[in-house]
Amino acid sequence: MKKIFKSKILTTLLYVFMLTMLLAGCTQGEHSNDDQSSSHQVDNYDYTGYTDYTDHGLGITLKLPSKYLDNETIIPGKYEIMFGDISLLGKDIPKDETDPSDHMDLFFMPQEGEYCLFRVLAYPAQKWDEWINSGEKATDITGSTLSEEICRKDGTVYIYDQPIVDTSTFDSNMKEYYDEFIQMLPAIRASIKPNTVTMSDLGSFYTNDLNGETVDSSIFSEYKLTMVNIWATFCRPCIKELPDLQKMSKAMPEGTQLISIVGDANDDEHLKLAQNIAKDTDVSFTSIVPDNALKQYLDNNMVAYPTTLFVDSEGKIVGEPIIGERDMSVYETILNDRLAQVDSQSNR
Repeated sequence: MKKIFKSKILTTLLYVFMLTMLLAGCTQGEHSNDDQSSSHQVDNYDYTGYTDYTDHGLGITLKLPSKYLDNETIIPGKYEIMFGDISLLGKDIPKDETDPSDHMDLFFMPQEGEYCLFRVLAYPAQKWDEWINSGEKATDITGSTLSEEICRKDGTVYIYDQPIVDTSTFDSNMKEYYDEFIQMLPAIRASIKPNTVTMSDLGSFYTNDLNGETVDSSIFSEYKLTMVNIWATFCRPCIKELPDLQKMSKAMPEGTQLISIVGDANDDEHLKLAQNIAKDTDVSFTSIVPDNALKQYLDNNMVAYPTTLFVDSEGKIVGEPIIGERDMSVYETILNDRLAQVDSQSNR
């Protein structure tokens, strides 16, 4: 990710796996069939002493008690940072089939103890629905005491989840501390909101790809929609999804294409590293090396790597950017949605 999070682990607090998915315009999804689920109800809570916390990977904002966030540490999990080391490449390729343990999530942990008070989980909606339609309850999937759907957007379902906590070993002080948090959870739950990220259009550029071939902003002109994946050589989740993106590039719908921009290929060392990564992952789609115009664009617009844009034939962004790694089924859902937007606009 561009803004690299510290990886030092404390027994405190927030645990963020960055995935994935901007919830702007997030619509209320139907709740999973779980007896312990409850409808999302926003009450008039007093949020004095709470701080807004945003996770761009999940695309959510929520309120957390300020006094417990003084020593906050963000710990990459699924989105482990990879600082130019490709030695592990191929050993941790994303699964073809998503399983219940493969999700993006945000953990909230207290500053004392090692238990998780709640999580916000993000799953590919297609897979989640398969599990639910097969008769599984939400808590069967998450293994928690309470799991309820918050909302859906762009092929992703978001789940509010309270794991099982064994309080039998707590002393009186820890139990009091725990109970204080439990009383806060309804307010925290009600505060979870969609987060919108906007980026300006890419504009004009004239540069080369990783193979040294000339490429400019006219690359969009012959396609109704172009999927632009922006990655970096230090970003492990970026590299993890490249093989699947390569497969996706070979089966794009008519009138669409997939290309990439290597955000940090700005010197000979990183250019060579990017070329090696592309070779090792068998990437054959166009991978652009930023010129000065694109470098300035990335500096002004990027929140994190990877980021994926959808661009029409005139180079204008269609819909919201997608920040974070995604399951290919989610990318396909978003691609089809953005393509429908372009078709709708052209028919007006």
